[in-house]
Amino acid sequence: MSCEDEHHNHNHGHNHNHNHVAPIPTTAGQSLNNKIDTSKVTALNMANSADDLAKVFKDSTKKYQIKPIIKSDSDEQMIINIPFLNGSVKLYSIILRTNGDLYCPKTIKLFKNDTSIDFDNVESKKPIQVLTHPQVGVAYNDSDDLPEFLESNNDDDFVEHYVSRHKFTGVNQLTIFIEDIYDEGEEECHLHSIELRGEFTELNKDPVITLYELAANPADHKNLTIVENQNLA
Repeated sequence: MSCEDEHHNHNHGHNHNHNHVAPIPTTAGQSLNNKIDTSKVTALNMANSADDLAKVFKDSTKKYQIKPIIKSDSDEQMIINIPFLNGSVKLYSIILRTNGDLYCPKTIKLFKNDTSIDFDNVESKKPIQVLTHPQVGVAYNDSDDLPEFLESNNDDDFVEHYVSRHKFTGVNQLTIFIEDIYDEGEEECHLHSIELRGEFTELNKDPVITLYELAANPADHKNLTIVENQNLA
């Protein structure tokens, strides 16, 4: 399932006609999950261990694995910080597999390159984009009943959110803030997998070579001294 969060050409005339340009489809070859520095991914208000969090960024061989379930802790909100390896990203989309019932996320806010976000300030910061996640996903609410793998017809419980590409260029870190869930009577959100898609540009690793003069030759510096003295005249 895809969510077309990138809209253009809005004509706000009397009849309120809206021309929505369909987002550009992505491919599995554009997955950025192997470009994520999973050793440095962090989450605030998460009930799981850091090892579990790294496993939510699955490769194609583990796409249908639904354990471990990433759960929020004291309430339904969660902040996930996703740094990339030595490079910069142009983000195209985010594919989420979540709980589709009691613990399904609803409002998700995205930030880029802000390492200071926490629960004390996240509400006052302006997100780059706000996603409304549909109540779609894995139907199991009880973790004990979950199988290890769960394949779905046509990947119906995966939701792809297209983002505004021009806003998500030069991304070194992506922050996902799950603000609320659909069931107001519950205080947990559940995530099964996150896949990011886009372009990755590796930063230049070539060393900077500086040449130092071993011994100064006065003759080489004669003209330089003259110029300096002329400038002082």
